[in-house]
Amino acid sequence: MTIDYDAWAQRYDETRGVSPSVLGALLKVLGSPDGRSLLDIGGGTGNYSVALRQAGFRVTLCDPSRGMAARADSKGIEATVGDGQRLPFRDLSFDCAVAIKVLNHVPDRLAFAREARRVVPGGPVVLMHATRESIAGNWICHYLPVLLDQERFEPETATVEALRAAGFADVQVAHIRYSDLADGSAQALKRFPEAFLTDERIMNTSLLSRLPAEVRGEALEAIRRDYASGRLQEVVAEYEELSAKHGDGTMFVGRS
Repeated sequence: MTIDYDAWAQRYDETRGVSPSVLGALLKVLGSPDGRSLLDIGGGTGNYSVALRQAGFRVTLCDPSRGMAARADSKGIEATVGDGQRLPFRDLSFDCAVAIKVLNHVPDRLAFAREARRVVPGGPVVLMHATRESIAGNWICHYLPVLLDQERFEPETATVEALRAAGFADVQVAHIRYSDLADGSAQALKRFPEAFLTDERIMNTSLLSRLPAEVRGEALEAIRRDYASGRLQEVVAEYEELSAKHGDGTMFVGRS
């Protein structure tokens, strides 16, 4: 199922914010802000843009959804409507860039990586998203095995190869573990199974909202039933080894 991002923008911030777990990792690899220019590719309603601006970066957001960009603009973020595969910026425009939970929605990852390198020649360009490995370590797949077959969740090596093919000579990989659910993503919610007892948070994620209503409903019913019986704790434990190994999300840092 496709998502109407313009419509989603109106309710996105009801449960979505900035995760300290992610922000801390971003700031560590981005280095000193020192007034440096940063492009937030696919930045949505601008939550991470606001946090990075507060940290001292000069932030520009680019998102293909006019609704999302408008929400970011309302927060005082310089926002441009544009596709990460064809960025509407000149060469060498920025000192660094981030793309948080974006690449799973991009058809041509190599084009995305090349565009990022074109506008941020030296880097760092920081990408964070779910990989096939991190999805496989998510206990939600016990109830929704269909997620394992979605092509948008590519192996970790696919992103590394795309960055290197785009010209990033140095590519580093780190695995992020959430200690909070502040950004409201499915990767964060897996740490807080009680969040699946209501629809408020889980339906404000692309992972769940993309699924057919019948499939989603059956899975949530099973999760809630297992939560009540105590079986859910056993399911979560069964996935812990994979989860610990691959994290809740993967961060890629490309430098030329």
